[in-house]
Amino acid sequence: MIRKLSKALLFTSLLAGTSLMAEEAHYTKADRIKDMITMAEGMEQIQSGLLYRCKEGQCIIKGAEDIKSVLVHLKKVDPKDFLDAEQQYAHKFAQKRQLMLNMYLNEMLEELKRKDMDAVAHNYGLALRECTSCHMRLRPNK
Repeated sequence: MIRKLSKALLFTSLLAGTSLMAEEAHYTKADRIKDMITMAEGMEQIQSGLLYRCKEGQCIIKGAEDIKSVLVHLKKVDPKDFLDAEQQYAHKFAQKRQLMLNMYLNEMLEELKRKDMDAVAHNYGLALRECTSCHMRLRPNK
């Protein structure tokens, strides 16, 4: 009985590990588009929260958390999976934008707790600047 349970546990662990490796093995264009849409929707939620004052800043919190969930995922992605050969050098630039975006989102959430909406709006603007900077440099001009 214990031996069967051990084998089942080992098989389940191997299967889970294999599926995780397969999931992160290649970052497809469809994956990238889905992540960018999630981030754009997060920015829209934050903007709506600033303009229309959703209840207790919940849309600002949700937007920031949605974006941060993508940033965590992107840390595991190999830039070679989505950057053209002539842009491979730019992965450090993209990583820096990612780090700065995460910092601005964290600051935004801290300022929201203090109900300093001017500071929230300021950090939103800085976060938007990071998004724009990355898109201008890394997106193909086609």
